[in-house]
Amino acid sequence: MAQSMITAAEAERMIFDQVQEFPMHEVLLEQAFGGVLREEVLADRDYPPADRATMDGIAISHSAWKKGLRKFLIEGMQQAGKAPLGLKDLHSCFEITTGALLPDLCDCVIPVEEFEITEGQAVLKNFDQEIKPRQNVHGAGNDYKKNKVLLKSGVVLNPVRIAIAAAVGQAKIKVSQKPKIAVIGTGDELVEIDQKVKPYQARRSNAYAVQAALNRHGYFQVERFHVRDDKTQLRQSLKRLIKDFDVLILSGGVSMGKFDFVPEILIELKVRVVFHKVKQRPGMPFWFGLTEQQKPVFALPGNPVSTKVCTYRYVLPYLLVASGVKQHVQEQVALADAYESTGELTCFFPVRLEFSRDVGSVAKFVSYSGSGNYAALADSDGFVELGQGQNVFENGQQVKFYRW
Repeated sequence: MAQSMITAAEAERMIFDQVQEFPMHEVLLEQAFGGVLREEVLADRDYPPADRATMDGIAISHSAWKKGLRKFLIEGMQQAGKAPLGLKDLHSCFEITTGALLPDLCDCVIPVEEFEITEGQAVLKNFDQEIKPRQNVHGAGNDYKKNKVLLKSGVVLNPVRIAIAAAVGQAKIKVSQKPKIAVIGTGDELVEIDQKVKPYQARRSNAYAVQAALNRHGYFQVERFHVRDDKTQLRQSLKRLIKDFDVLILSGGVSMGKFDFVPEILIELKVRVVFHKVKQRPGMPFWFGLTEQQKPVFALPGNPVSTKVCTYRYVLPYLLVASGVKQHVQEQVALADAYESTGELTCFFPVRLEFSRDVGSVAKFVSYSGSGNYAALADSDGFVELGQGQNVFENGQQVKFYRW
């Protein structure tokens, strides 16, 4: 049975309560960018694996300097990427490059600026300079020890994390499978974007907006569809799409109009209603349910701003959780202006981020005439959430921010 109208917070909770994680699979590391890690990545050895120089210079035995030696015969060059050499005489030294392993019997590095090379000897410029044991040496295992967890399961593989996995030899890695997502527009008034549009028609912009939002967050197995306001066609199309896709996102046809057939047809197709209608503006007619195979169906209101807001507020967070993301920090910003509300609904407002010397980034409300006014969003960076139950929002108050 359908639920009575619920709050935005309740809608979020009810959606998350239904999450089933997407399966995992193993891919080559070069194919893993943007994926959600589903295993721990461990250090395959101590790092550094041995003492190494942190700058160019000469490697010496500190005991020689302590005995008063200030000139060191150069025995050779210790390069990065080469096996460590060994001193034949403690009164000698090796030239050494940054990152090279320390030669045997050497325990400190003198920077290249602090000596001159004369007739095959490195001569300190300042005989009174203090040289400390292990100076300019990056000690073995100082960064981490073998088997230390470097990446936890549930993180998104960004460039830094890809580099860490590569550094420990993780040529293949387990990540969440990306879902196949169907984005379905409805309505006889909508025509494809390359067609001539009549005064009583509009172009199918919502599906492109939703697809772009999904692509930006790493979901590329997305296909767009359009269905007319016809029960038979809608039933046939949704039956096929429910079978072929992992996630369905519909736009339009969920309100109370005579041609809003989506909820009725979904129920006929045995999609269980989790809720229909949320105390929010825009996006009140939002509908959410699960197929018999527990696949999520998001039926969003068709007004452009409503579709876009619900995509960012509910659909993308669901996909993050279903992908196995363990920690997601909700961005917040300070309001640039005060706002008064009835407190009866959660309100979403498009905002533009500006800089304030006092508090840093602040959110400035962007004026728009309603949830059909898509063009006004061009000047916005995202939207803020003004929660239900609060009447006055003060200038400088921190609120949730969703970035486009």
